[in-house]
Amino acid sequence: MVGEPLRGTSGGQISEMALLAKLIMKMGPDIDQISRISGQYKETIRYRYKEKIIGRGFVVHARLNYDRLGLQRVVMRVTLGGDYAPHAKELFVAMNKLCYVVAFNQLLPDGSYMLHANVPRAHAEEFVDLMKGLRGLGIFETLDVYNFEWYRNVPMRTEYFDFDHGVWDFDWTKTVEPAKDDNPGPFGPVGFDRMDLLILKELQADATRSLSEIRDAIMATNGIDINYKTLAWHWAKHVQEKRLIEGYSLRWMGTSYDSASDRTNQRSHRYIVIPVFVHGLSDEERVWVIGEMNRVPFLWCEAAGADYHAQLAFPVEMVNEAFSFLRTALERFGTRATCSVFDQSNALTFTLCYQLYDDAKREWKFNGPETLSVFRDLVMKIGESAGR
Repeated sequence: MVGEPLRGTSGGQISEMALLAKLIMKMGPDIDQISRISGQYKETIRYRYKEKIIGRGFVVHARLNYDRLGLQRVVMRVTLGGDYAPHAKELFVAMNKLCYVVAFNQLLPDGSYMLHANVPRAHAEEFVDLMKGLRGLGIFETLDVYNFEWYRNVPMRTEYFDFDHGVWDFDWTKTVEPAKDDNPGPFGPVGFDRMDLLILKELQADATRSLSEIRDAIMATNGIDINYKTLAWHWAKHVQEKRLIEGYSLRWMGTSYDSASDRTNQRSHRYIVIPVFVHGLSDEERVWVIGEMNRVPFLWCEAAGADYHAQLAFPVEMVNEAFSFLRTALERFGTRATCSVFDQSNALTFTLCYQLYDDAKREWKFNGPETLSVFRDLVMKIGESAGR
């Protein structure tokens, strides 16, 4: 990556800050290694990293290689039954603890929810059956499951961001080269254990911490006192050598998950986040819509297969250009394409569902009927609290 002729928005050489951000997304905030690769002084890199990245509200997350972990992404759009709408967060937190849901966002203006789940590939069909069972219980009034072959977080297009002033420098009249994935799959599953997952979930929450800090966080959260040398061995021999991390994300929208308060923190009104869904794509349509969504540097993640999904975060000062772009990009799909707006005050992103891994059997756990029974009991409790 470093040897490529990187170009900025005006066609000139990419800025040193943009290059630093790209290196962080490739290898994490490893100041020593970035210094060796870039040829810059460590003190300079450390200052820029702290002042212009961390100091401006960016959060660094590990991007996990879900293929190697035997997981696949499932995205759903649901509406809650009337009695359950006031208990939305309670229900979705239970789904995180019991059945692999890793994020929820309320969508405006209709009030539906988008759910993301990282599901064991071997149990994907059983997971969908479980969701249909929740609809049968009345928790979901409607359930729309999207069919994908792959999912990816898109690296930040740092060449279009002015790190000195904290604003995007993007000309809507110019063509943007599609963002490239440094680690194209597919990958096969590899062996790992619960300790690896504990490391991964901490790095997914905040990758700026040292191994000592991660050790302390595991002790505080999970009550497990891991010997430092053992932790370092798992980090080097499992997490790194088996490539369980495929890179790092800079969360430029300013959102972050606080495990202590169990909530997502937002920088209000800086960005408008828009999820896009397209049903029933032909091969030609899939290639076309992927190309269109990658024409702008505001794409955060996307997934494609028989259906397509993307999340884009537009600066609020560009909202008119954003909706004009989406209208042009989606009009050929008619009613098969929909887009909404995130209610960022009613959203939560979780880390990896490490608690659902059976370390003795070295496999992910899934028992649909048992999980459905737990939700049936929860439904009864909610009904009792509502006086039914």
